[in-house]
Parts: sequence; structure tokens; C-alpha cells
Amino acid sequence: MKILFSFDLKDKYLESIKNSFDNIEVKKTEDTDLLSKEIKNTDVLVAMLMRKFDTDLIKMGNNLKWIQSWSAGVDKFLEDNSFKYLKENEISLTSVRGIHKDSMSEQVMGYLISFSRRLPDLMELQKKKEWDRLKVGYLKDKTLSIFGLGAVGQEVAKKAQAFKMNVIGVKRNTDVEIPGVQKIYSPDQAEKVLNKSDYVVVTMPLTEKTRGFFDYDKFKAMQKSAYFINVARGEIVEEKEMIKALNKDLIAGAALDVFEEEPLPEKSPLYEMDNVILTPHTSGLFPDYNKEAVEIFKNNLRLFLEGKELKNVIDPNRQY
Repeated sequence: MKILFSFDLKDKYLESIKNSFDNIEVKKTEDTDLLSKEIKNTDVLVAMLMRKFDTDLIKMGNNLKWIQSWSAGVDKFLEDNSFKYLKENEISLTSVRGIHKDSMSEQVMGYLISFSRRLPDLMELQKKKEWDRLKVGYLKDKTLSIFGLGAVGQEVAKKAQAFKMNVIGVKRNTDVEIPGVQKIYSPDQAEKVLNKSDYVVVTMPLTEKTRGFFDYDKFKAMQKSAYFINVARGEIVEEKEMIKALNKDLIAGAALDVFEEEPLPEKSPLYEMDNVILTPHTSGLFPDYNKEAVEIFKNNLRLFLEGKELKNVIDPNRQY
């Protein structure tokens, strides 16, 4: 059994994997030429999919049976139509879905509190050494809508419930019950949901169906007092349309951790907007990420070696 890592994972983690199993070979390289050579007799490919994925590399893997993504999102497979190839060749794709739920939900709550308690405005007053008791709000009884009720969205709902918020959600399958979510709507009811929301949080995966989901009409459907928060993928939002909505005061503000182009270009007008909080794709960062990801991989590897069903398998049809 040969496992190939296509990114630079520290040797201590590789040793942890080797020492946990018998008769496995673990290799790692980021060199394109070496990857092309090593992939030929590889059984399991472990890849960091924050960068564009190379379908040609997959096609060289004559023995390839399983690809483990070291991230939760696998949307990079969309860029070169890898889903189709994986399905046709019965190659399993798994992610580390759920690994970010605590860090991302904490960051979302940080945005909510910042807007509600006007922390950015108060920090500006602090810099100016001005004492002005601004009118502030609180989250209690406010309506939060969560677009995407996967692991992250569900954790946001739990935390929002602790703040006594009214939580509603949007999900393809509405025939489920999720703790902390009072009502679930389908994506085609999005404008109805937006119209009643004080805060809108996006945690949905990027797929062909969700790309550009939030367009001008969606922002127009929001309350002018509402705030928009995106910690999912920048491409889910039509960025120019969002900027247009902000300039026309169709919404009160936005907190953005992800963008259509990253790093966000210096010329972006978002930098100059006082009602926008920008963070450089940090919501998924936390200490010991690799340690937790290794445990997820090792648990799946045990299942794989035993011929059992893997966890966090990506459905090629749904693309998440």
C-alpha cells in the first residue's frame, strides 16, 4: 500500500501514520516531475486542494483508488472537471469536512458581536481618544439565517442559540431537524429568507449550482438594516453586485473572509468601506490543524484497509 502526499507535511506526522499501520509506504513531494513518477504506483493520494488541482496527475495514477483532500472544500476539482473522471474510474474522494467548525463558527460570532456592539466604531474612537457612548444593539431576538447547514453551519446555529437568536437556515434537503435551527427553507426560497433576516451567514460549499448564488437581486431582497457574512467561498458571491449593493445602502454592512480573487487586490473598493470587515481567509485557521487532519486520515485509512465505507466521502454529483 503506497500513500503519496503532494504537499510538505512535517515528518513527525508522516511517522505517526507509518507507525500506526503495517505494510504501508509513505512518500511526499511537491516537485512536479517527482509527483508524475511517484503517482504511477500510488494507491492513496493526499493533496492540499487550496491550489488548482491537476487532473493530468490523477490520470497517471494507474493504481489510484482514493484521494484524501487535506481541506474541507474540494471545489478546486471543479476547475478542471475532475469529478467526472473520479466517478468514471471509481476513485473515492474524501475531505476533512468538519475540522473547521469550531474556528469558523467562532469567527462568525465575532463578526456578529462586532456589528451588534459596534466594536469597529468604538475602536476608531479609542484611537482618537474620544469618549462617545454610541447607540449599540444586541443579538438577542435577532434573526440569523444560515445558508448551508453542514458542519460549520450547524455549529454557528448552536452558538447563535446560546445568544438567544432566532435561527433559520437554507438547505437542499429541508426534511431534516437540526438543533438550534427553528425552520429550514430550500434554496429557491432564498429571497423570502433574506427578507426576514437581520444577519445572513454563508457557509455553503462552492459547486456549479452555488457559484454566483448571491447576486444583486439577493442583496436587494435583504433588509437595509441587515449584515452579510461570508466565510465559505468568494465565488459564491457576485462581488461587483455586492459592492454595488453596499454603495446603494441596500444592506447595512458585510464581513468577508473570502473573495473572488485572493489576495484581495489593493484596488478593491472594499478596503475603503467603513461598514465592511475584511479578514484574509483566516476563519479556518487554528492551532494543531495538521494534528487533527492526520487523525481524520488515519481513521479513514483503517476503514480503507478493512474494506469498509470511508467517512466524509464527496458525492461527485452534488460536488460536496
